[in-house]
Amino acid sequence: MAKEFKTFAQLIELLESRGVATDAATVDCLRRESYYAVVNGYKAPFLDKNAGQSTSCDVFREGTSFKNIYDLFLFDRELRQLTFSYLARAEAVLKNAVVYSFCDQYRTSDAYLNRANYVEPKDMLVPKAFRGNKKKQHSKRLADLVNILKDKLADEQRMRPFVRHYLNKYGAVPLWVLQNDLTFGNISHFYQLQKRGVQNAACKLIGQTANRNQRLEPLVLLRVFQVLSGYRNFCAHDERLYCAVVRGARFSDMYSLLCRVLPDDETKAMLDELGELVGSYRGLIAQDVLYSVFKEMNIRV
Repeated sequence: MAKEFKTFAQLIELLESRGVATDAATVDCLRRESYYAVVNGYKAPFLDKNAGQSTSCDVFREGTSFKNIYDLFLFDRELRQLTFSYLARAEAVLKNAVVYSFCDQYRTSDAYLNRANYVEPKDMLVPKAFRGNKKKQHSKRLADLVNILKDKLADEQRMRPFVRHYLNKYGAVPLWVLQNDLTFGNISHFYQLQKRGVQNAACKLIGQTANRNQRLEPLVLLRVFQVLSGYRNFCAHDERLYCAVVRGARFSDMYSLLCRVLPDDETKAMLDELGELVGSYRGLIAQDVLYSVFKEMNIRV
């Protein structure tokens, strides 16, 4: 049976019935934020799992307050903002490397609309764990990608001004112009469908940008795309980040992949900012709760 709508007063009553202390600020928080996003999203570290085994309702640990839960919610929001800023930098590097490598190989303006310039099904790059039908996936992904690219040049209602300008003035829009209208996911699929020469060139360019001596392999770069684009979506859509898992990758794994794309000074700055963020919440979030958060992220701070 679907749950009924509850007023702010009823939500506060519900919290208190489950042992969560509230105060005058609670209703102000609930006016600003969704109860579901705050409580259902961040209650896990505060639940009494033993007591909860004998009832279908959530049972919170003794001494839990709404503010405790809300502070964890705010911590995760700041974590998303911090992480997103570095993922955006990585996205720019990845987009530029792949688009540059493709355009360097195929010089005509509309080369990205020519299916002959994409990899054959048997040679398409797939994760090691892939057990599906490569030919079927290739066919669907290539068809979807080309349709997306064509739509960006044909949909007058949603066409970006710079795309319209270039199309009207020159009659065609090269990929290096269109790239700003492509999502991280678009570029991820575009990369996967490239021939190995373009992929190798992109790997080399990213390595140079990040100033890494370690060679970046095409299959590793595919994982970089898939994991970072997934985490980028978590951040962009205000989803819970600290315990996020994308293709088996936790926060620490995501950071390791970021280190393959961004130079040391930027990844170190991210760690420094993360340390400062944690420090600012140490007096607000209980140590055992922070420990459980770090465990989910698979990090030490």
